[in-house]
Amino acid sequence: MALTAYCKKCGMEVEPGEVCVRCGSRLGKNAAHAVWCVERHPVADWMSWNAVMRVLLPAALAVTLLVVLAEGLAGGINAVEMLFRSGFPVILLILLAVILLLVFIALLLQGKELADYVMDSRGIHETRYLPNPTVLKLLARLKSPALLRQADRSGKVSVLKLAEKDIAWKDVARVQLWPEKCMVLIYAPRWWLRLAVVCTPFSWEDAMEFIRGKLGKKKKVLLPPSLMVETPPATRRTAKSQPRLVPEVEEAIEQIRMEELAEQAAMETPDEPPAVTGE
Repeated sequence: MALTAYCKKCGMEVEPGEVCVRCGSRLGKNAAHAVWCVERHPVADWMSWNAVMRVLLPAALAVTLLVVLAEGLAGGINAVEMLFRSGFPVILLILLAVILLLVFIALLLQGKELADYVMDSRGIHETRYLPNPTVLKLLARLKSPALLRQADRSGKVSVLKLAEKDIAWKDVARVQLWPEKCMVLIYAPRWWLRLAVVCTPFSWEDAMEFIRGKLGKKKKVLLPPSLMVETPPATRRTAKSQPRLVPEVEEAIEQIRMEELAEQAAMETPDEPPAVTGE
């Protein structure tokens, strides 16, 4: 179950709703959250290779530019041409291939890991665990073997917490979907990948619904069309018009008004003197 809620009274995960189905206590508005766990193999994970390439390729480009610049300052254009005609490009490619082979071996020795994802009212949270930790697995991750002391051995399988990542909803600048991999890419700012959320086929729709509810109405967040929520256009309030009278009533009122004006005019007109007749 991906979409769930936490009941403080029961101390357990229950079905989302207004009240707890176990004890009947009222659940808070922020009690609902999406929770799921996935198993990841770094050697087969595209994002692991992406993180390596984002460091390796700029480093190789920087080294090449420094060597070319040094040769150009020392011997001019002829020295740069001789550099590329020599075995420098081949040596650089061989060096990159060796580094990639070493990275492949290191990722292979890391073994599998578990990733827990939580989407709640605050944001998105990722926690990675290493089942059955060994010294070799930790060294392959460039971590100290002393971390083995922190492993939880209370269950059938010992588990070691590797890392935690969090991002608040207010910090999200762009969301990109990768449905083929059931992956959601979270950027903050828009050009920097902060979190790669891996979903399962069962938790994909719940995750989409949660993201749509939190970010769908925000205009500043760059979202795919499937996550946007259209807001209804604001309606302008118009002043209430006075009710119009029916024509018969208007004619009656106008007739009464004319009669009143006629009476008033008759009262203001002075009486004529009596006519004088001669004898």
